[in-house]
Amino acid sequence: MKMSSFAVILFLFIFIFAMMGMEFYAQKVRFNFDMEKVEYFGSHNNTSKLFSVPPANFDNFVNSILTVFVVLANDGWTPIYWDHYRVAGKMGSTIYFHFLVVFG
Repeated sequence: MKMSSFAVILFLFIFIFAMMGMEFYAQKVRFNFDMEKVEYFGSHNNTSKLFSVPPANFDNFVNSILTVFVVLANDGWTPIYWDHYRVAGKMGSTIYFHFLVVFG
């Protein structure tokens, strides 16, 4: 009984942080091959903007859940944090990821 209550609370926590991550970071983590930030909604007539997306991102719900799970498992969450730090700014990403690590 106690384990099921913990599982429900954990899933709710993961769901909330996954939705917050999608709200804050969806379609923002894009880098060109020189590891510089690429604007997702930039000019459409410039086709030379090739970009790559890190595998841990918040672009859709499944990736968002998996990214939050990786951060909660402490399995290499610092590269995920630094990718979002470089793209979305230091204050918001620092608060989001540190709350996720500390309270998760």
